[in-house]
Amino acid sequence: MSQRPVYIILEWQEQGPLETPGSRLWREERMVCTPYDYPERLPCSNPQCNSGGFEIGDRIASLLASGKSSDQNSLVCRNAIDSDRTKRCMHTIIYSITRVRPYQRQKPPIVASDSTISTSHR
Repeated sequence: MSQRPVYIILEWQEQGPLETPGSRLWREERMVCTPYDYPERLPCSNPQCNSGGFEIGDRIASLLASGKSSDQNSLVCRNAIDSDRTKRCMHTIIYSITRVRPYQRQKPPIVASDSTISTSHR
């Protein structure tokens, strides 16, 4: 008997300051993947961030190993903005990981016919 497929729904909201005084970035994303093709890192949207991102792969792997159906938390992009690493990117994401099984139609229940019902109390 084969197991039903599992999908991972990953939703996140990114926010953080930008270089322009008083400006902030706010962005919302959603992704559906499988336990075999989920991302290890979500990209950072800060245009000044060099190779930034949010390490999400280990969080997804932990959820799959735990048997739980969901997890929520936050991550901070800590990659350097300047090449001398004096300035850090402080964008954050609030994420939600949900493991789901797709809807599958159930087999109709077996209904006993009159010929299979025994009448033992005659």
